[in-house]
Amino acid sequence: MLTGPTFALVQTSMSAPATKKPRTDEMPLTQDTMLWHATHDFCADWKAKNDALGARNVMAAFFLLAQCASNSLEFFPDKKDWFSYVGRFLALYVRDVDTETDNELRLNPTLEANMDVLDGVTIRTLASSGNPTSWAEMINDDCSDATQKKITEIVGPADLDDPRVQMVVLAAEFIKGKWLDPFSGITYKGTPFYGTGDASTTPGECCMMQYEGINDAGGGLLLWEGKSCQVVFLPTLTMDDKPTTTYGVVVLPHGQVDTPTDPEQMDAAAKEIKDRLEDLQNFVRLKERKCALLQMPRMKRAMAPVDLTRTCANIMPEPLMQQITGVVEVDHKAKGWTDSPMRVGKVSHATYLEVHETGFEAAAATAVVCFRSLGAVEEQPHIVRCNRGYLFYLMDMGPQPHVLYYARVETDEGLKDAPAAPDFKNEKDLNAKAEEDEEE
Repeated sequence: MLTGPTFALVQTSMSAPATKKPRTDEMPLTQDTMLWHATHDFCADWKAKNDALGARNVMAAFFLLAQCASNSLEFFPDKKDWFSYVGRFLALYVRDVDTETDNELRLNPTLEANMDVLDGVTIRTLASSGNPTSWAEMINDDCSDATQKKITEIVGPADLDDPRVQMVVLAAEFIKGKWLDPFSGITYKGTPFYGTGDASTTPGECCMMQYEGINDAGGGLLLWEGKSCQVVFLPTLTMDDKPTTTYGVVVLPHGQVDTPTDPEQMDAAAKEIKDRLEDLQNFVRLKERKCALLQMPRMKRAMAPVDLTRTCANIMPEPLMQQITGVVEVDHKAKGWTDSPMRVGKVSHATYLEVHETGFEAAAATAVVCFRSLGAVEEQPHIVRCNRGYLFYLMDMGPQPHVLYYARVETDEGLKDAPAAPDFKNEKDLNAKAEEDEEE
């Protein structure tokens, strides 16, 4: 019979080994820890009571964008093993015409030929013969296929019905795995779940999983004792029974059984997990099991697309959000094809997470909608206005460069009455113009 009605860790009668004194220093940022810090920053900034966040998938979408634009690459680790996940789908959807100007758009040909960046990336056109509804259907069909139909919609027509939209970046993934030690005991439906809050919070219900005995839990749990929480690492296997480096990590903040968890303890536990990576890595390497059992609810979270733009703006480098160049080009006709600067207009994110007795399924999709930047249609020129002191040279810049003539201009001497070029007629008296403006 289940010994506790809430998500709990059950110590058996055997004594557990003493735990080491917790470290309080934070892990330094290195190439190998960059993703750890960035993904945890996403989790800390974005908190929702009943949803899940595919932090790695968000990073993947922005890494593709960063590679395309050669922008903010230092934010990501040099090694790309994490990005080469076999179950990930990557795509760029590019408009063929700027709606406001009717100028043609295209993916930068140099980028399109760069297989180091676009190898395995699907390229599709948001054709002017279509509309926001058909574009959304195309993107969502790709998303649904990539996530095994776990996420059937990542963008809607309203997300694309903006004349500034020039490109959409999509990253989608699906993963599925098995527990090395499946929950073999009875799962009790209707078990009270106390959630977070204060003692007056009305309990909900859950389906509580458990192990039948210590041997069914692999001889004990990989249980790490932290300063603010207890952490259980659940080793996983691929669907063809190969070991992986992925663990189900169950973090139970300190608190009392059969009472809600203090939200501040939730935050403290999350911070400790982030800060003590080295201790966690060492613990996992040792694989020392303790005489303890885990009881935890089955879980299914299907999060509809949410606007993740603010969180991404807080975490991602500003240039990658605001100054995207070298990806899309616009045909200015007389001027020819030129770069069309963009910015991130919206980030849409959806997830699916299911945890059950024998394993888990998870899917995530991130769509980064890129807008034309202000002034991108016709770049505003920088004015070099010499209405104050300046220097003027005539220089020979040939094989033997030298100064022919030089003038240091500090006053209006030689300026006010300087003659116009022969036959030049396009001249106005500024003072006379000012008088005309006043009369009008």
